[in-house]
Amino acid sequence: MSDKKTFGFRYALTDEVIRNYQAKPIELRLRWLYMGNLLRMHLPKSTRQLHDQFRRGPSDRKDVATTAT
Repeated sequence: MSDKKTFGFRYALTDEVIRNYQAKPIELRLRWLYMGNLLRMHLPKSTRQLHDQFRRGPSDRKDVATTAT
């Protein structure tokens, strides 16, 4: 087992949910990803920075004021 800690998001999905997702057309799944990226682009910069800090985990976080705009 690695000493390195992992950070970010963790999801618990059943095999049935995964199979249902895999059954969707690839075009639809790609469109979902694209729309999610568009949504993220239009979030305030401070919100995107907080998301990125969360994904990196506490070792990379700096003492940054969490002022949302």
